[in-house]
Amino acid sequence: MRTSSVLPAILMGLVIILTAITGQAAWPEDIDVSGTVVDDDGSPLQGVNVTAENVTSGVEYHAITGESGNYSLSLPPGTYNVTGALVNHSANTTYDMLQVSSNITYLNLTMNEIMGAVTGYVTNGTVPIADADVFLRNDENEYNATSTIPLGRFDIGDVEPGTYVAYAVKDGYQTNYTELPVVVKRGETAIVDFNLTEEPATVFGKVVYGTRGIEDVKVDVTSNGFSTTTYTSDEGNYSIVSIPVGSYQITFSKEGFISQEFDLTLSPQLPEVLDVTMEKEADPGGGFIPGFDLPHSLMILGLMFALITMVFALFIRMRVERRPDLLEKEEIEEEEE
Repeated sequence: MRTSSVLPAILMGLVIILTAITGQAAWPEDIDVSGTVVDDDGSPLQGVNVTAENVTSGVEYHAITGESGNYSLSLPPGTYNVTGALVNHSANTTYDMLQVSSNITYLNLTMNEIMGAVTGYVTNGTVPIADADVFLRNDENEYNATSTIPLGRFDIGDVEPGTYVAYAVKDGYQTNYTELPVVVKRGETAIVDFNLTEEPATVFGKVVYGTRGIEDVKVDVTSNGFSTTTYTSDEGNYSIVSIPVGSYQITFSKEGFISQEFDLTLSPQLPEVLDVTMEKEADPGGGFIPGFDLPHSLMILGLMFALITMVFALFIRMRVERRPDLLEKEEIEEEEE
């Protein structure tokens, strides 16, 4: 026979013997124990089953809280474990091995609603991303957390069970939404991972010779894993978009001009402006006019000679028209001869 069942029988026998001898009941009086059960916010909880289990005898005593969260129990003196039970809730205040006597008359309990949780990682596919904000939203609730170093992990606790839209946000990256809604179940942890893609960079500017824009200049943007090419417009303008963030070498080249190379680090959301001035190449077999080859130099020289001749002829004609007597004198001299 178990000791826990023998001891109460022995005590009962002693009580009967003492009662027969003294004529008075020797069983100790019950102790009235009462209290209030509330949630984390201090609001009273109705319908909580408060249980006090006698550690010695195993006998349980129960009370149900009312609208105000109050309960009342009548317990024989002894050692008890006291706790509360409510659907979808857990008790975060319990009393273990509590000695109930006249000194113990009021016991309060606090209970938590059993919620769900969401956890996961934020990366770019391979590298963890810290300081990304992760959001859970539906029509009634909103939760958020921030990914941390070194693994890009985030944790959202105490989530009301339900269906949520989940997404991750960070400056310089495109917002990433989960393909399917996130279903959060009571007492369970949903795992959601996010893959953020860096927003592309942009570089633009103008290529000039002196103050004049140069058209059809080839613009090459290259790195170990990316390359692209464009050409300047009639005014010398160029623009390259959707370049992955990173470090690049940008080369400007055109026949007859000295190529220009630049090392550039491109960042997201911050368009890079790069204006370039190019110089013409020296031509060993070129003309005698700087910046022009021989045919163009001769053409320019011929044009200048023609202009000078025309100006000189006009000058002579104007002089003659202003002194007609000189013309008459020349005609008379010619007739006399």
